[in-house]
Amino acid sequence: MWRRLKNILLSFRSYPDLSPDQELRRKINRALAHRQALPPNAWFETFWQTRNISEDIALFVYTQLTTYSGISFAKVLPSDRLDQDLHLTLVCWFNWQLELCEDFSQRFHVDISDRLDFHTLVTVEDFVVFLNLQLVSVNRS
Repeated sequence: MWRRLKNILLSFRSYPDLSPDQELRRKINRALAHRQALPPNAWFETFWQTRNISEDIALFVYTQLTTYSGISFAKVLPSDRLDQDLHLTLVCWFNWQLELCEDFSQRFHVDISDRLDFHTLVTVEDFVVFLNLQLVSVNRS
């Protein structure tokens, strides 16, 4: 019984380390507030269509990263940096990258878990281009 109680107490202690930073989320969304909010299709057409990015990929990123981060991707630009500007590692749940790989695999039937490396992806554009390349390389096979 004491072991179980100890595990419960330890999980409560580690919960803040694994949880999103809600205050930082609010701060980022306030910083983005001056930007025009684009609905998903307009976000694709404005930023990604001319770059030959799949509409499915753009909409996936728009929807999923909003869900994982709580940041309004309607106001996010391709040049926004994933860590320095959006602080994704701090505003998302600790396992968001695993969920991203699972969601991508379910949606596109492509496993990216062994190729996804956020240390090499600096901006939203880098991330979207990476995902698009994964989809394109599978479709060529």
